[in-house]
Amino acid sequence: MYTNTAKTESQARMVLGALANFYHKRWLLRYFIHRQLMRSYQKSILGSVWIILGPFIWVSFLALVFSEMVGLRFRVVEGDETLNFGLYLYCGLLPFTAYSESLTKGATSIRSSSGLVQKVVFPLELLPFTTAVTALVDKFFGVGALMVVLWILEHRLEWTVLLLPLFILPQFLFILGLAYFMAFVGTYVPDISEIFRPIVRGSFFLTPILWPESKIPERLHFLIDLNPLAYLVGTYRDLILHGEIPGMLATLYFSLFSGALFIVSFALFVRFKSRFADLL
Repeated sequence: MYTNTAKTESQARMVLGALANFYHKRWLLRYFIHRQLMRSYQKSILGSVWIILGPFIWVSFLALVFSEMVGLRFRVVEGDETLNFGLYLYCGLLPFTAYSESLTKGATSIRSSSGLVQKVVFPLELLPFTTAVTALVDKFFGVGALMVVLWILEHRLEWTVLLLPLFILPQFLFILGLAYFMAFVGTYVPDISEIFRPIVRGSFFLTPILWPESKIPERLHFLIDLNPLAYLVGTYRDLILHGEIPGMLATLYFSLFSGALFIVSFALFVRFKSRFADLL
């Protein structure tokens, strides 16, 4: 009994110490976040401008393709016949791409930084955290681009978009939990990225991004109810496009699930991180 208690206390101290590293090493964390955000634009002429310009071009392209401007059939959004389907689609893609990046990049976050992993004093918990933060920050600029194009095409902005930061917190815990879990598994199983690639693609079609929830048969509605991505997609669309506040019960369930996922994944990562160097 005493041994188990001491072991539990030791593991708890490890987790608390890892959490404290986010504060003590905040300067290093800022450096890694900035480096990962800028990595794709270092050799471009416009540099960091692409962080803003890229999402704006993408959402504008989708809005034009799915409008009458280029002569293609305008696809009506169920429940809002005035809404451009390109904006509806892009809004659903924002939370999905944050999820997919946390999985794919999280899986390689340790193996791709083997030089740092070999350094005993380096706080490895900063690597998956950086992956999750950069995925979310990138989508923040996507939300801004969506709002600009929405104003240009629809001449309206919903006040509920101001509530989005409150709902992003549980989303952050969700993708953070995925990043830590995938970092742990990816260190032990090098092929995990290839294993999860079809899963990510499949989850895209199982999530109401291209199609509305009302199209799914009642007997298969559990695919929506048990899909955290469906909640995120619906939340983004409610707040940004429809001016509605998501259901509080669904938000509570998602928040509890995301919090539990983060706690378990982070504790698992911290428990086994001392073995990572031997696996690379």
